[in-house]
Amino acid sequence: MLFDVHCHLSFPEFDCDRDMVIEKACKEGVYMVNSSVSPEETRKAAELAERHEKVYWTLGLSASETNEQKTLETIEAARRNRKNIIGLGEVGLDYYWIKDEKLRSRERENFRRFIELADELRLPIVVHSREAEEDCIRILGEYGSNALMHCFSGSLEQAEKAAEMGCLISIPTNLCHSKQKQKLVKGLDLGCMALETDAPYLAPTPKTRNEPVNIKKTVEKIAEIKGVDEREVEEKTTENSKRFFNLK
Repeated sequence: MLFDVHCHLSFPEFDCDRDMVIEKACKEGVYMVNSSVSPEETRKAAELAERHEKVYWTLGLSASETNEQKTLETIEAARRNRKNIIGLGEVGLDYYWIKDEKLRSRERENFRRFIELADELRLPIVVHSREAEEDCIRILGEYGSNALMHCFSGSLEQAEKAAEMGCLISIPTNLCHSKQKQKLVKGLDLGCMALETDAPYLAPTPKTRNEPVNIKKTVEKIAEIKGVDEREVEEKTTENSKRFFNLK
């Protein structure tokens, strides 16, 4: 059993073969957590989770989306779908796309609202933190919240700080060619790691479409870096993921 804790199966890149992609992963024992990042995706994500036993979903809003109406719609959708989702996210901060300080301030305000919503709904939270790791960790610390740090792009020191707070550090499939991700894996304990594809992005082979089945390549690379058996990587990351999302 393997867990891809973060992918985007509702995205249009899978419109031509979505069910085939899901079935391919299922045959390899991969469970998928589909992340919806806009109010428009909600229905499609719900339908996928209903139709496929090994597909779960989280409900969130792209960190760079600062439209107040979209934020309110996402909050309402999360409350409405509380019994169907396993987490809130992805949400967070993105300073790569958002340069204006007023908009960054709005991002931080929205992030706090989503942390409070996760507490209200008693759901784990999945965090996007592109070039904003320090602020994300600081804000999580203000609330005493831990999180799944999706596709963590910060330093090893920042990852260790987040792990000390109880966060899981999610390792994507571009580990196969990313020196930054490889440094994280080398320095972190398996006990704070989860695996993701972020499909259709961050493929093990650059400039190709990613799929959940490729999570197996992340396992192989982590085992190589850590000098451990692949089965140990599978078992530990699956255990971490199930505990985080409160899955039996």
